[in-house]
Amino acid sequence: MIERITAAGPDHIPALDRTAGPPPVSSAQRALYLAELLHPGTPMYNITVAVRLEGSLDVPRLRNAVARVVARHDALRTTFVRGTTPPFEPVQRIGDPDAELPVAGLGAGSGAGSDAGGAVDAVDAVDAVALRLAQRWADEPFDLERGPLLRTRLFVAGPQHHLLVVTMHQLISDGPSLQVFFDELAEGYAGAPERAAPALRFADYAAWQRARPVDADQLGWWRTRLAGVPTVLRLPTDRPRPAVAGPHGGNHRHTLRAAVMRPALRLAQHLRVTPFVLMLTAYATFLSQLAGTRDVLVGVPVSARDRPELESVIGFFVTTLPVLVEAHHDRSFADLCRSVQSELLDVLTCRDVTMEQLAQELAPERDPGHAPLVQAFFSFEQEPIVSPRLAGLRATAIDVPPSGAKVDLDMMIFGSAEGADDFDLTLTYRADLFEAATASRMAAHFERLLVAAAAQPSAPIRSLPSPAEVVPRPRNPAATAAAPRPAPTTSARVGMEQNLVEIWREVLGRDDIGLD
Repeated sequence: MIERITAAGPDHIPALDRTAGPPPVSSAQRALYLAELLHPGTPMYNITVAVRLEGSLDVPRLRNAVARVVARHDALRTTFVRGTTPPFEPVQRIGDPDAELPVAGLGAGSGAGSDAGGAVDAVDAVDAVALRLAQRWADEPFDLERGPLLRTRLFVAGPQHHLLVVTMHQLISDGPSLQVFFDELAEGYAGAPERAAPALRFADYAAWQRARPVDADQLGWWRTRLAGVPTVLRLPTDRPRPAVAGPHGGNHRHTLRAAVMRPALRLAQHLRVTPFVLMLTAYATFLSQLAGTRDVLVGVPVSARDRPELESVIGFFVTTLPVLVEAHHDRSFADLCRSVQSELLDVLTCRDVTMEQLAQELAPERDPGHAPLVQAFFSFEQEPIVSPRLAGLRATAIDVPPSGAKVDLDMMIFGSAEGADDFDLTLTYRADLFEAATASRMAAHFERLLVAAAAQPSAPIRSLPSPAEVVPRPRNPAATAAAPRPAPTTSARVGMEQNLVEIWREVLGRDDIGLD
């Protein structure tokens, strides 16, 4: 996640009057809530981490530790109700920390014994059966109104082998919030003294953020920078793009071995760019190759935790902003990396404009077939998604992405929890556009491109490995055409124009090419 650049002398965030009624939601929460209403009952915005626990686990002590974290953080007790009057702002309700907390209930997963079977040892059960069960739990939707929006479940494979599965809705959490949760969980499990409640709550930040006016200078920079830039990334797909984007997705996992990543990270150091920038540049180059376009917009997560008092608060502090990568084929990969670093610094300087405001300004005509403005996301962390620890236990985190896709392609790369300088790549894709085999080829091609770029960073981008056949040409183009247009009528121009139409139909493998 990209850290925000702190403006000089940030204004003070006041604490809200708790008796003044429900606090407002943040801009990011509002946008996410409205997106959730479009696809209710899906796991698209679930965040799940599974933790393999090896050793003697004290389950009651773990249950109490979870309850302690929930009692300390308002966000974990927050639910959302749809507004009843225009503009139908969602209303959030924060539960009483002293009330009974159903979210703190922690027990063995149902059906674990029958799934595991007597012939499978405990370790195999955790690695196979428990992970399948964790995926099923990760894909269970939340009821935003009734809550709770945090689930903690435990799979018991044996007296020394457990899998703790923690799922939060993104409305109340983000990546750093997961680490805060597990840090405080470790303190509670170890019996450390309870911390005082945070001086600021997420609701305080949300109210302060919503009260700030849109920065006209920042919005003007975005308007100028993205003027004329295509806001639709036309990737080749296995299936025709439906009129309305579906919420269902798939995940392909791929390991970027140390032999691949070490040269890439050394190159970042040599170029004096961050590892995030280098990997983002490789991903944008990959997208540019696939789409056959030189300008690519990639959505990246930007953290809003720009002050110490927010560092230990659980909440949805992240926003997504587009980064323009101008992947001209004559540029070298090294030059493009430096350009992306400069672009990213400019983006962070103008980070107070939200993605929702940018989409309204730059892509007002919404096409329900794809996400507005940006259709590809990217995340990179050199560390694992979380680093859990519980006294007396060996704890290993496992990312469990939900089977839902926010955009066409979303690449997430994290340092491996197993160490050895490996990195875990997860490519989440829209299942209504891509086949699982295509996602596998995409990940493999991305690795080839990264290896070649690290080996010859001064070579032009056009010399990097080609993505030919990453998305195979349909055997029957007519069967996959989204909405075939009538063939051009014979006229005085039929000669050259008809020939051009037929050539492009064959080159692109599509039957819906017309005179225009």
